[in-house]
Amino acid sequence: MSRLRVAIGEQLKSCPQVITLGERPQMADYTERERRLLCGADTIFFPTARFVDIFATLGKETFPSINCYRLRGNRLKHTILFRLLDVAHPRTRVYYGHKQKAKILKDFVFPFIAKEVMRTSDSNNIFLIDDREKLDTYNRSCNPAYIQEYVAGEQELRVVVLNHSKVFGYWRAAVGDDLRGNHSRDEGWKMDEVSPEATSLAKHIARAAGLSYVAVDMIFDGSRLWVLELNFQYEKIGDFHPGKDGVKMITEMIEKGEL
Repeated sequence: MSRLRVAIGEQLKSCPQVITLGERPQMADYTERERRLLCGADTIFFPTARFVDIFATLGKETFPSINCYRLRGNRLKHTILFRLLDVAHPRTRVYYGHKQKAKILKDFVFPFIAKEVMRTSDSNNIFLIDDREKLDTYNRSCNPAYIQEYVAGEQELRVVVLNHSKVFGYWRAAVGDDLRGNHSRDEGWKMDEVSPEATSLAKHIARAAGLSYVAVDMIFDGSRLWVLELNFQYEKIGDFHPGKDGVKMITEMIEKGEL
């Protein structure tokens, strides 16, 4: 028996096995027939943050999984997850309010990394802090303060995991003093095979956390891999970086019955 696959987001509108409805502001904007399709679907693709919780309440399977939406854009949750999974993650602490922020320089020495807890997918909210003035500027604009140990690396990696098993990766040489985490530059990524260790680690995180579509960002310091954060970018039709058509890979998985 064929599966009924329905999508709200338009990422798979060219896939004939998926009925794409498109994103609308409210459920009332869908016709009665379209709502019946959603209720009868075996899988709802790209359900959007607006509707994913309701579909989960109804017991509907979604892609990406609801856990992807729960963790999307929240670095604090990522850090908690990495600690619970016991994966290597740069030493990180979160400080709330002026009294707690006053302890930052007791816990960290310059340089270190400061980030916004809730963020978008670019580097505008990642800061290399190497003096008191930069720290004060950051503290005035960000609360809580998310402070992370600076890890000097040889190579940055991004491993994308689909359905807990399919993977592809990007890497680029790290840029010494300019490094602000692996969003420090928009260019320079190479689509290529990444190390088996990085692939295995990304799969482990995706499976353990129930993340069906995730990019695991890491840095290699010459001796070990450090997991920095997770990336979920579903608003764009395409993929996490140019050079690899993730939508094409998802379509192929659907055609093979893997999704």
